[in-house]
Amino acid sequence: MVAKKRNQLRTKAALRLNQAAETDPVDVAMGPQVEDPKAFLHQPRETKKEKMYNKSHSFLTKVQQQSSLGAGISKSALRRRKRKLRDDLKPKMHDLLVSLEQEGVLQETMEHGQEHDNQSVTKIVAAKNLSPAHSTPAESGSIVVKKNQPNIRNQKGAKILAQKETQRFSTVLRDQQFQQNPFAALKEVIKMQK
Repeated sequence: MVAKKRNQLRTKAALRLNQAAETDPVDVAMGPQVEDPKAFLHQPRETKKEKMYNKSHSFLTKVQQQSSLGAGISKSALRRRKRKLRDDLKPKMHDLLVSLEQEGVLQETMEHGQEHDNQSVTKIVAAKNLSPAHSTPAESGSIVVKKNQPNIRNQKGAKILAQKETQRFSTVLRDQQFQQNPFAALKEVIKMQK
């Protein structure tokens, strides 16, 4: 019996192969057939594979268009460019100085005293000792930079700096030199910041 079954299985497999071989030439010989237009109405027109391909293709083209705008520029380079553009938008003290020169305010102050300009140059010196007992008197026209300044990035430091700035602003407004000639006082402040 066992040998008989093996024989039957072999014949069945051979018949299947022969039938598959015979049907292929018949399909090719018939060629394309006209399909019924109402057939498969319940099925979607796009297959799942086509949908997936269309979605991925549209996404890839969108990504390629966005990357072509950057043209292979790294993120850090883009950040540097944006930072440079932001800095260019900020008002600059040099522009104010140039506009003061164009208005003639700077020339008036130059005529009043040439030797005064040499004394008005500010020299910034780093403080080595913060305690007043060990400190030496600073040269005239110099600013002592202290390490323990409040940090503008912290909320508390920004609040302290804002208070200091309002105090300094009120003292500048009360200053006699500023009241007499505000542009000259502005010029002095700009020169000190350079």
